Amino acid sequence: MVNADVEIGLGPARQRAVFVVLAMRSGQTVSRAELVEAVWGRSAPASADGSVYTYMSGLRRMLGELGRELIVSSGSGYSLRVDSHQVDVTLFDELCEQANVLAARGDHRGVTEKLGAALVLWRGEAFAGVPGPFAEQERTRLEQARLRAVETFARARLELGDHVEVAADLEALVRDHPLRESLRELLMVALARSGRHAEALDVFADARATLLRELGAHPGPALCQVHADVLAGNDMFQAEPDTPRLDVRPCSAARDQDRPFVGRRVELEQIRGRLADVYQGLGGAVWIEGEPGIGKSGLLGAALADVDINAVQIGWAVADELAGRFPLQIMLECLGMGRKLPPGESVGSMIERICAAGPLVLVLDDIQWADEDTVQTWRRLCEATNRLPLLLICAANTGHGRAELTELRRYIESGAERGTAIAMRPLSFVESETLLTELVGARPGRVLRRITSRADGNPLYMREVVGALLLDGAVEKVDGVAYIDESKAEDAPRSLVAAVERSSKSLSDSTKEMLVWVAVLGPEATIGNIAAVSERPVWYLVRAVTDAVNANVLVEEGPKLTFRHQLMRDTVYGGIAGPTRGVLHRQAAKVLAEAGAPPHRVSEQLVAAGGDVEPWVAGWLAEHVAELAGRAPQVAAELLAQVIDTLDIGDPNREVLQAVEVRVLFQLSRDPEAKARHALAICTDPVLAAEIRQLLAAIVYRQGRRVEAVSILTEVPLNPALPEQWQLRHRALLAYLRRDMSNIDTAEIAAKDAYEEAITAGDNFYAAHALQTRWLVDSMRRDHLAALRHVNEAIGLVYDRAEYVGMQYDLLDNKIYTLQNLDRLDEADATLGAAADLCPVNGLPIGLHVTAAVLHYWRGRWDEALQALTTITGEGPTITYAGLIDAGPARLLLHGLFSLIAGRRGDHIAATAHLDVAEHYLVTTKAELENFDFVLAARALVAVQVGDLRRGYEELAPILQPGYAGMMLRHQWLPPLVRVAIKMGDWEKVEQAVEVLELEAAKEPVPARAFCALHRCTALRTRDPEPGLVAAEHYRRVGRPIELASTLGDIAELFAERGLMPDARAAFAEAAAIFAEVGAQWDLDSMSARLAVLGM
Repeated sequence: MVNADVEIGLGPARQRAVFVVLAMRSGQTVSRAELVEAVWGRSAPASADGSVYTYMSGLRRMLGELGRELIVSSGSGYSLRVDSHQVDVTLFDELCEQANVLAARGDHRGVTEKLGAALVLWRGEAFAGVPGPFAEQERTRLEQARLRAVETFARARLELGDHVEVAADLEALVRDHPLRESLRELLMVALARSGRHAEALDVFADARATLLRELGAHPGPALCQVHADVLAGNDMFQAEPDTPRLDVRPCSAARDQDRPFVGRRVELEQIRGRLADVYQGLGGAVWIEGEPGIGKSGLLGAALADVDINAVQIGWAVADELAGRFPLQIMLECLGMGRKLPPGESVGSMIERICAAGPLVLVLDDIQWADEDTVQTWRRLCEATNRLPLLLICAANTGHGRAELTELRRYIESGAERGTAIAMRPLSFVESETLLTELVGARPGRVLRRITSRADGNPLYMREVVGALLLDGAVEKVDGVAYIDESKAEDAPRSLVAAVERSSKSLSDSTKEMLVWVAVLGPEATIGNIAAVSERPVWYLVRAVTDAVNANVLVEEGPKLTFRHQLMRDTVYGGIAGPTRGVLHRQAAKVLAEAGAPPHRVSEQLVAAGGDVEPWVAGWLAEHVAELAGRAPQVAAELLAQVIDTLDIGDPNREVLQAVEVRVLFQLSRDPEAKARHALAICTDPVLAAEIRQLLAAIVYRQGRRVEAVSILTEVPLNPALPEQWQLRHRALLAYLRRDMSNIDTAEIAAKDAYEEAITAGDNFYAAHALQTRWLVDSMRRDHLAALRHVNEAIGLVYDRAEYVGMQYDLLDNKIYTLQNLDRLDEADATLGAAADLCPVNGLPIGLHVTAAVLHYWRGRWDEALQALTTITGEGPTITYAGLIDAGPARLLLHGLFSLIAGRRGDHIAATAHLDVAEHYLVTTKAELENFDFVLAARALVAVQVGDLRRGYEELAPILQPGYAGMMLRHQWLPPLVRVAIKMGDWEKVEQAVEVLELEAAKEPVPARAFCALHRCTALRTRDPEPGLVAAEHYRRVGRPIELASTLGDIAELFAERGLMPDARAAFAEAAAIFAEVGAQWDLDSMSARLAVLGM
């Protein structure tokens, strides 16, 4: 115990032992009986209880000098009130765990930082001089953990080039631990890379002599390999390149390699053939399917055992049932990531970047447990294997019952994108005989053959049966044959499930109890968490874990505990009675919540518990539902439904959670009208009631019932006690709902009348709103000069009024739209800056962030556009102040723009991923339709990129209809539409598009975007570059580089068709420079291919 760098004396040895137990379980109650067993073991004297009381008094007296009570009594136990992070052992374990994650990702510098901080915590032997079985077990565990940390630390430092320093540090450690071969391996590498080869060979010679003398053994294969490398002068363990290579594998992969593996020659050849392809840069996909225990994981381990990690990268993960509800969780694990992607990254962009560093193999075992988003992402990655050095291998159980997996298998086995499907068959008789011989170390006798014939060629069954027989001592080897007594044959398990059950049932009751918690906790199964939920001491659990590991039921993956096989977990979990299962999950959820576990881990337990909901859950959910809804809105909605049903009508949490439930369901684009009406009927909080009423109005409006939506907002007087921001939101929403744009002439007359009334009443807000309606009418007529006058007048009415800041944002957004259409782009940039000055950093509404991104897109600032889009947080539509009823339209524009940039940059995976997200948004309102154009353009681009010209045309064709969406700027998408129609040879479609552009251009009071689009399409239609040159000059003058580059690409093609190669090359060079600057690789490649056909 240290206070202000001064150690506090804690009294005699056993008193210190009591303190150690309390510290290791800080914040938890430790019973007196547990303290007695931890300090004295099973030979505790009768006076032990009294001694514990005496020691507690002594500790309280000594710790009381710190000025606060640290030890409190609780029932028949005691608790130490300190934060777990103040306990150096806990901090050490956490730093080591973080370092292991960084090591898996190849972040060697991060590993050294974490482990440097962890190892500095050591000041000698752990719990030195502290007696008792608990301290002794912890001392042993911690010493092994320290040595593992030292080795990982040394390995990372070697990769960073610190050979000399590492060699000096390891020499002393090897003297202290002469039998630890892994330390000697690292020392030999450090010496060899420091040029001290002779000393490295001396280390091996000393190891060989020491092992023979002390253990009668010889050095292991790893140490021998290092010795051979030193002798051969191989350049070992070279530092990796700056871009870390991916090497993520589950611990089960190493275990599978140690097991006997027989047969599967054809299957191995199929996978190794794909591996050979990916070594050469050719992608592919493999689907493996078979019954549980048939050997899918073993096949993966055998096929990938000899993969050259210097030639190919690996990302390998195993899905589990609990994590299947959380989007992309297992995909992130496959990539060695934590809980979420880095800002601005997508799975597709990450994989593109990883593939740029070298061929990549992604392996996903037990894909039947993967979430839907992961399966969809895997499907998109399959499409990308035709252009990336990417091999995808997934394995699934038969009978999974998931349609999307059936479709995935069908896609892979169809042969598309170099696919291979493997159906795992049972082992043949000869293969089964071979496996049995390896398992028992002798040829199987008649009785053993008869017993294992029940396996029907299932290797897991054979392993479990043989293991059970060997454990019972039922196997006798005579002259190289394994015999079994007939009397014991009937005791052998008769099915795979029975064999797995027998493996766990042979363990002690304490170990079985621990296994139950491992099954319940899933990914959060660590000794610390099990101790918390079971209220068992750590030393007690360490013994149970050791028994389970020795029995080959559990394996340790760092601090986490996992079952050797999913069937083991299924068997243990299935053995828990249904009601008990719910109790255990609820208990686990509470402990994890109190420990500050990530909300998605707590919610996994709560959802699995089902049924009754404990009182604490409502408060926890109210605190964490925002984060949970952002990560997994479906889970949030499910939990909210469960919790709300358990709360009394008068419970204050009920009102809050019902409002949140309506909001979450609205974000999911569901129809929570009935829930919103119910929540509103029982709500007593005026602010919550205002929010629910506005949500209800928005829900009704989205269904096309505008008059009823207005009635909902006006059926009760606005509560004057509401905060001003809620009153303004009410007024803004009401004004929006009352605006009827079905007939723009009528709307203009109504707006003029409303303006006069508002000015007379001195109501600047409604006057500005009426002017905004005039702006809308002008914009739909394409009279952008009049629109600019009206929006400027509206801004003047609300300028510098803090209470109208939301309206100012909305009007500035409108102004940017108009300035873009007038090609006054510098003014548009200045207006965007003015909007940013209204708010703190990142305070812009979602709509303005998207508007900024669109402006950046057309001005050639694509990285800034993506940055603006990634600044937007949250998921799904929400009520906003700006002129849209919700953020759904802006979200459509967001994902459409994301997709379009990704597609033009050649990132097909990210492009399709954003289009998939956009599919979840309903396109029902006029605002949504008017913001749908970027999605349509991206869909068309993706279709063209895969060679489907007809679909590419059909995706954009709706914008040709005059009544499709009044505010949509159709002209900006018609040049690429015309280009596709020409490729199709459909000149009637070309003429139709040009007619639409003539109408659009005629409406412009000043020649601008529609004028230029018409000239571009005229050039394409007539195959004459002159009209295109007019458009190009305009784009160059006003600062529209993206449209300029596309136009120059067309002009270069037209010049080349006429044989004017110098002019074609000049246009190509200017376009290529722009495309290269923004990273539009697909545009550049497409343009180059078109011109290559023409001989340039």
